[in-house]
Amino acid sequence: MSKIVGRVIVTLTLRAFAALFVTFCASSAAGDPGTEREALIEETSVGEALAETAYPGWAYPKGYGQRPLVIEKHMLRGSFSVDAKRLGFEPVGGSNQTLVALDFGAAFSPLQNLEVGISSYRLGATPPKAAQGLIPILVSPSGDFGDMPLYGRYSFLRKDYVEMALDLVFVLPSNTNFATTFGVPVRIRARPRVTIDTGIELTVLTKSTGANLEFPVSGIFNITPAGFIFGESGFSFQNLGRNGITSVRASSVPDTNVAYPVAKNQAFLPLSVGGGYTVVLKGRVMMDVFARFGWNPFVYFNPPSGSKPVPAADTWFLGVSTVVYTRPLRSSVPIS
Repeated sequence: MSKIVGRVIVTLTLRAFAALFVTFCASSAAGDPGTEREALIEETSVGEALAETAYPGWAYPKGYGQRPLVIEKHMLRGSFSVDAKRLGFEPVGGSNQTLVALDFGAAFSPLQNLEVGISSYRLGATPPKAAQGLIPILVSPSGDFGDMPLYGRYSFLRKDYVEMALDLVFVLPSNTNFATTFGVPVRIRARPRVTIDTGIELTVLTKSTGANLEFPVSGIFNITPAGFIFGESGFSFQNLGRNGITSVRASSVPDTNVAYPVAKNQAFLPLSVGGGYTVVLKGRVMMDVFARFGWNPFVYFNPPSGSKPVPAADTWFLGVSTVVYTRPLRSSVPIS
């Protein structure tokens, strides 16, 4: 009975927060009617990667690194990823295991500068977490359902060369634990083909209360308007102050919001690299296909008991993803 009551309270709280968030963003988007947002694509001072849009009449950048942090009004975005990661020292069934998950996500922009969705993929944020999404399916080490991250993002600063947004994420505990993330992603268009993503994320963990503090940094290089490569790193502080976390073994709290192996008050540096390609289909749909490989953690600043400072063999992950963008659903420009 107490669990049912708790779920009802969580549901009502989420709805209240969502209503407030949408109201705030709607009022901000209305703003001053005499103020116009700066153009994202400059015609005279940038390279080909910036100048090419998705399709004539669809003024959304094709270059992966040159896109805004928020999809355009009335656009839909869907994502699908196959993720595998080593669980390191966390024993499942008495031995180390590899987690494999199929994650589906979706996002929509109901208002200018506002994006909402249920997905672990958010442009410019920390890399997507395995076993999180609108439909997160755990395949290994056993079949199960993951967690569902409900999020809203509002872009409050959008210039030619820099953009900032606010993220609010509720991870619904359909498998492990409820968590709330507050984030400020920052996208810097340093060169016509070079983009740097950074920012800060604070995640409040509920069970055995604690927090994660992330400072992600990534660099994206558009080799062509369609092809891109990237590298991701940063600083990660996890399970800060979390009670009941003393080792990376069976006493650890299962949680899709933290990396393994990880103990209490853990500090480390993640590292990953990847690349992909973008195609546009008949002017209606744009699709990214990319892969990333890395380690999380890559280097511990304070390795937990039983782990090496560089635990590469125990913390690798691999992901292959497809992200699909639709033309704005209420576009006034006909498709040629």
